[in-house]
Amino acid sequence: MGQPTRAYAPHTPSWQRFHEFAAPLASSSGAGSAAAGASSSINHPYARQYSHVYSARLAALRERCVANAQQSLKNDGIVVGKGGGEGEEEGAAHVAEKIIEVKEGVWSILVGTIVKEVDDAKRRPVVETKYGDAADAQSFLFPGTQQKQHQESLRSYLFDSEKGDVLHLEDESGRVELAPEDDAMDVDSDSTKRSNNALDPNKVATGVVAAVVGKICATKGIMHVHSIHFAGPPPEDASSASGVEQLRGPTTLNDDDEEPTLLLVSGLGCGSDSPHDATTGASLALRREMLLEYLTDPAMSNGASVCRVIVAGGGVIPTTTSSNDDDEDNNNKENSKKKSYNSIAMTQKSKNDSITNTACALRELDLYLTELLSCGIPIDYVPGMHDPTNANWPQRPMHSCLLPLSCAYVDLFGRGTNPYEGILGGGREKKSGGVSEKKSGGVRVLGSDGLNIADLRRFLAVKSPKEDDGAEEDGKEATASSCIDALNQTLKYGHMTPTGPDSLPTFPSSESDPFVLKYRPSVYFVGNCDKFETRLADADGQEIEEDASVNKHDGQNATRLVCIPSFALTGEVVLVKLRSLKCEVISFNDACL
Repeated sequence: MGQPTRAYAPHTPSWQRFHEFAAPLASSSGAGSAAAGASSSINHPYARQYSHVYSARLAALRERCVANAQQSLKNDGIVVGKGGGEGEEEGAAHVAEKIIEVKEGVWSILVGTIVKEVDDAKRRPVVETKYGDAADAQSFLFPGTQQKQHQESLRSYLFDSEKGDVLHLEDESGRVELAPEDDAMDVDSDSTKRSNNALDPNKVATGVVAAVVGKICATKGIMHVHSIHFAGPPPEDASSASGVEQLRGPTTLNDDDEEPTLLLVSGLGCGSDSPHDATTGASLALRREMLLEYLTDPAMSNGASVCRVIVAGGGVIPTTTSSNDDDEDNNNKENSKKKSYNSIAMTQKSKNDSITNTACALRELDLYLTELLSCGIPIDYVPGMHDPTNANWPQRPMHSCLLPLSCAYVDLFGRGTNPYEGILGGGREKKSGGVSEKKSGGVRVLGSDGLNIADLRRFLAVKSPKEDDGAEEDGKEATASSCIDALNQTLKYGHMTPTGPDSLPTFPSSESDPFVLKYRPSVYFVGNCDKFETRLADADGQEIEEDASVNKHDGQNATRLVCIPSFALTGEVVLVKLRSLKCEVISFNDACL
């Protein structure tokens, strides 16, 4: 039995649509001319207003929200009007073009952007401005305590109207307050049935585009919402569905049934060992070497099936400095208006050490990626929150001078944006009766380093089961939604980063919103999670039972949701089979060595 040949999948990057919104347009005039300065100021992304972002988002998702709302009402037996004309049936729900045009006491379908206002500042998630020493997006947004580290101490707050929390729906004409439909509300006899899409304030966040169905109360001007409908997953890409490229598995002895697989890893943490290793005696560098051997050793047929590796952020870890202590010292000395030259020198030394450590971490990452590339393994690198690139989303690709050795492999190494998107070539779908002749299109892969999902989780709360009914509640503390549930919600929203630019920093794009899901991905991942989670979602974003999906769906018209665990914390990577979309996790543990 000979050595297996590595699997192959043609790759078409499509993340360029994010890059055009991340980088200012270059001026065609001379660098020193007045025309160049004027053109630069016009084309610069910050010359626009952030209000255009929400307008572009609403325009892109409006029709999809209305279509889903109308279809749901028809399924519930509720008559849907066309425009509220005189000839329409009485009691029919009609679509209001603008919120300001809605009529009181009439069933209406309103489309707008959700605005979630929390009256108590103590219960409002804080938008941090410093990364500090957090190792990833999760620990940055949800700092753990000494007793409960990482994700165990994540908290959020339940929406409570009694404490002044208000939910609005807003468009360019105005806004209206929303309230879940009350059983005591005076409604028609044919609509008293509770909707399956009832409004839950804990499942939406500011920036989500939705269509709401309900009536405006004449006395208070509040819209009692019967149901809420999101844009939902987008349709499949017709162009990629017509692809003729073949996915080729590893060639072994008379074994051509192996599926090519995609390896997803996040949080390599080059530059230092994980803080968790100090207690276990393990070594992050050794675990990375174990992963390298798994991929490059030809004797391991499983590793030979990997046709591409995607590194979803966390390539380098942040450097720890004593800047916090210096800030405290400076604050104490500010009262006496005295500055110590000693403390200033120490602060400067700390900054210099931080720069040196970052350079060493990038060098280590570059060498590690080069070892993988030299064995013929294609790699796409997605920047993360601690990588030296812009902070606002979309994040630009890492500059080639930061990874010079890896960038020498022009045909194998891809510097993607954050978010990332690419298409891996097509193949033949295998049925239970054999191999069909139908060509399947490319496998669209979409994902990010995890900052968008971590930020969304702060606003999607789940009531804590440990909460005592008789205990006093200070803001109704609850547990944040899980990573997989938040990722699934973005698929239903039809938008990757609904909380931007409200709490997630983004560029103010005016023409279109780059984070709107235009085509339904086959693989939808998020990096730097605390644990591995996966789910298979259908064309409506609903979960599919794994055992039923093997026979009924066979990976078609479905989306594989993957939460990639941080390799620095767990030592785990994820394998996704590109034909069947089956998923498995591989753990590299050296604690017992």
